[in-house]
Amino acid sequence: MKHYFKGGAGGRPEVVGAWIRGAPLKFIVPRGLFSSSKVDLGTALLAEFMEIPKEGKVLDVGCGYGVLGILMAKLNPNLEVYMVDVNPVAVDAAKRNAELNGVRVTVLQGNLYEPTDLLGIKDFSTIVSNPPLAAGKEVVKEIIEGAPARLKSGGSLQLVMAQGGDWAKGVMEEYFKEVEVKRKKGYALLRGYV
Repeated sequence: MKHYFKGGAGGRPEVVGAWIRGAPLKFIVPRGLFSSSKVDLGTALLAEFMEIPKEGKVLDVGCGYGVLGILMAKLNPNLEVYMVDVNPVAVDAAKRNAELNGVRVTVLQGNLYEPTDLLGIKDFSTIVSNPPLAAGKEVVKEIIEGAPARLKSGGSLQLVMAQGGDWAKGVMEEYFKEVEVKRKKGYALLRGYV
């Protein structure tokens, strides 16, 4: 799990502000978490690119301190937003940040889809992720392969990749009816529909 948390940073948490899609957001981020000093470019690009459904359930896999899930809940309070991360520090931060931003979300600790599977939650309209590339391609592949069974008909998986975008597109094409790729600032933004 060390790729999810850079220990030894210590100190006071950072306060990160962002204005995304017309929504003012604020995050308190423990030092050592990924991108603790500002919203990372990949997450910011996915936040701008992602399609947010009008209704239903959405899932943010590997939510970190909560940017994507909190943004979806802020822009559409009618959504049922679930956020999952394996790192307990990130989960705690995401819960506090949801409260700080005045949104109602469910944040669960665990690996990828395990927490929502254990609760029997399926039929998501959208699954989003800025996957932890430091964990390796296998984790990204698990996210892609596992998404179709958890999406309702017409639902989408939306990812951002700093590297390996062509590889991820190839994997997605095996599991999704339609795959779109947009490239921006060196990142691949991928969207696959079931």
